[in-house]
Amino acid sequence: MRTARKARGSSRSGIATTARGGALAVLALAGAIGLGACTTPEPESTPDPVDTSSAALREQLLQIEGLSDPGQTLSGLEYELQFAIDDPDRAAEATREALDAFHASGVPEALTADVAEFYDSPPRFQLSIVEVGSEGVGPHLDLPIASEDDTPTLAAAVATWSRMGQIEGIRLQTSTFDTSTFEMGYTVDFEGLLAGVRPTAVTPQLRQILADAGYDPAASTIKAAITAPEASNTVGGKEKYVQGTRFARASLPLKAVAGPNFASVSYFIPPGGKTVDIYVLPKLGADGTLLPLDLTDETVRTAGESIQTGNFDSSWDLRDVIVFTQDGMQTFPTDA
Repeated sequence: MRTARKARGSSRSGIATTARGGALAVLALAGAIGLGACTTPEPESTPDPVDTSSAALREQLLQIEGLSDPGQTLSGLEYELQFAIDDPDRAAEATREALDAFHASGVPEALTADVAEFYDSPPRFQLSIVEVGSEGVGPHLDLPIASEDDTPTLAAAVATWSRMGQIEGIRLQTSTFDTSTFEMGYTVDFEGLLAGVRPTAVTPQLRQILADAGYDPAASTIKAAITAPEASNTVGGKEKYVQGTRFARASLPLKAVAGPNFASVSYFIPPGGKTVDIYVLPKLGADGTLLPLDLTDETVRTAGESIQTGNFDSSWDLRDVIVFTQDGMQTFPTDA
């Protein structure tokens, strides 16, 4: 358990109080803080070693090909170096260059000296691979940085992660890597489901990528999920949030007759129109199989009438209920 020996009297000028996920304070690398007018001249301050070294590191990271969106965060004893890989073919090389720059930057030494004044424990360092353009918000891969000797291992893991992320129709979720194993998850998105992508095919691909990279696939944990926007525009169009309470409970008549494997629905509306199609997502089995629902032509027709009269009224016209299945899709016209 870490304990602080004494509290800071004031925050360092390079630390901003912004957090990723509400937990991290972002280390300001190149920002300037405007100071109000002072009646008494202040003595010239000594450059802060942490600010100086981290700013220099950021400039180096910006020059690395295949790497983008570099950032550094600090929360107590937890330091995180984060960046995105925008060229999967250079994932390993870019990661090696970034870690070499980190170890040579003086940041570890400066932070170690800095936290020694306030904590009984040394800082802990972590690498986080984020999505391009996400600014650190969203799914990421976390890898511990223990020493310079870990660089080849971490670079290989990032390259493997990047290859897995290239599978069409999926999005990797927040995951971790430790020494030789991944604990990871992914979702098959709506476009992937429409294209026939199913977890039962994706998970074996991920395990094969692990095996090809020299890992033991059985030692890693891979969790699958399927997802879709709750309410959006037609596929291929721009996503559109559907306002109003009519959609908040519209799925309940379907849920009541779909059986225990019902998971969620997604509403799709043509641009400028008032026709609504409801896509139904079932739960997944332990092996990633899309489980069957209990819907029939008659139960869907009855549920559709209830949705039309009780929820949509004259504002929207319910057309079809489309159910994603393990083998494709099943369409139920509602005649509502």
